Amino acid sequence: MSPLPFDHAIVTGASSGIGAALVQRLVNEGIGSIALVARREDRLQALAESLTVPTEVIVADLTTAEGIGRVSEAVATTDLLVNNAGFASFGPFHALPADREVDMIRLNCMAPVALTAHYLPDMVARGSGAILNIASGQSFQAMPYMSTYAATKAFLLHWAEGVRAELQGTGVRMVTVCPGAIATEFNEAADIPAANLGVMNLVTGSLDGVLDAAITGLSHDQGIKVPGLKNWMAIILGRLAPRGVSPWFLARLLRSAARRAAGPIDR
Repeated sequence: MSPLPFDHAIVTGASSGIGAALVQRLVNEGIGSIALVARREDRLQALAESLTVPTEVIVADLTTAEGIGRVSEAVATTDLLVNNAGFASFGPFHALPADREVDMIRLNCMAPVALTAHYLPDMVARGSGAILNIASGQSFQAMPYMSTYAATKAFLLHWAEGVRAELQGTGVRMVTVCPGAIATEFNEAADIPAANLGVMNLVTGSLDGVLDAAITGLSHDQGIKVPGLKNWMAIILGRLAPRGVSPWFLARLLRSAARRAAGPIDR
């Protein structure tokens, strides 16, 4: 018997990384059917063929209103919405493509809000359901050379905390997982070799740890889950330091790597 009281799930960003792994884990936990959302149809189809439950593939670019509409039109209602799709960029902000930074805000912030706004009212009316958000350990403070990404994840975390408080007594769960650096395609872009990001490697965690945190958070209705002791410690130290100290310190550590690499990283 699954610890998750959900039959149907929608997972955005399901074509690779945390999203694809979470799809497999949800199926193992007893999800009865699932909708996979991403831009890469070939990867979604391959994942769908590997699953043992009814699966719907939705090819959509969630940086656009059309893409978000495609999801809401394809799936009228769901028990579990996983807001996982996202991407980051690394490098000096002034050197990064402006349109990509704006698209990052659309995907990391606007898409979760729009999809949740569509599916949440029905969950509240039924008195059951859940929203699972994949944020980041960077949600808790500014991050030089990933400034837009950290800001989008701070938005996602704070928005989710507020909505969670509103949902008290409704039977609907709002859970946000804040992982550290995970060895997936998200941070394997050639322009950003892991060796250049030593400070981030200190908070590297396992993919299994992220999946465990997500399932535990959903099962026990826990608002924020931070997988990994090192990740927790980094967050605590960052919050204890005077506000300007952490960004200054991180900028010094990452400056040389940022000068060597500046490019987008897709999850």
